[in-house]
Amino acid sequence: MSKRLKPFLAALAFCSVAAPAAAVTFGVPDGNAHPFVGTILFQRPDGFYSCTGTMLNSTVMLTAGHCTEEGGVANIRTWVTFTPKIQFSTGCNGNLACLIRYFDNAKNGWIKGTAYPHPDYDDFNQFPATFDVGVIKLSTAVSMPAYGTLPPIGFLATVKPADNNFTVVGYGLQGYIPAFSSDLWERYVGNTKLVELNSTWDGGHSAKFSNNPGSTSGGTCFGDSGGPIFYQDTNMIVAVVSWGQTPCIGVDYNFRTDLQTTQDFVKMFAK
Repeated sequence: MSKRLKPFLAALAFCSVAAPAAAVTFGVPDGNAHPFVGTILFQRPDGFYSCTGTMLNSTVMLTAGHCTEEGGVANIRTWVTFTPKIQFSTGCNGNLACLIRYFDNAKNGWIKGTAYPHPDYDDFNQFPATFDVGVIKLSTAVSMPAYGTLPPIGFLATVKPADNNFTVVGYGLQGYIPAFSSDLWERYVGNTKLVELNSTWDGGHSAKFSNNPGSTSGGTCFGDSGGPIFYQDTNMIVAVVSWGQTPCIGVDYNFRTDLQTTQDFVKMFAK
């Protein structure tokens, strides 16, 4: 559920805008609670898109495979930033070359990165074995007070009902359907629950999580792709946001990080 920034180039012609790209549904602004969770802006032949990712160390960001590659081709360009609320002015008036220079300049708050999909990621063609995990390797190290961590292999199968509480963080839409529609490019946080591990849809690589309104609820939407599902209030990432059947409400399917295939891939970068 990456978010395409359709009016992105035109929007940046204005003096100061929050790009309409993206957050977590039914959540609240995260502020500086998760400074190691950032937003990803990436360019593909058909436009710009945004996702979410989590730093595992000073140079390695964990995200979804579909935030790093499409049609067998990795992102043309990739940038990340960790500002809680995204606002900027480029003065480029929609000029592509000017925009690229703007984002390439670290003084503007964005860090260049290189996108790497899981070697078996294939645009969901092996569904439900999606291999939907990727890594962004930053060109410049960033020092954080903490980083995300990976769980033990098979961790989600050990979660007891009394401990079934998870935290979701992301920069995506706060809601898509009219009753809950909201489109801020801001880091949001919410609470979610593990629904199922072994249904027809999630029996491959995904885990089903709740996405419903309520006083202590949360979920994901377009632009949250690649964002973390943390176990309770810890920094342990049990899954990354992957896909959903309904528009940002109901349930979400998130790629598990407690699988051997995920951890073997990530360890190639996060050494």
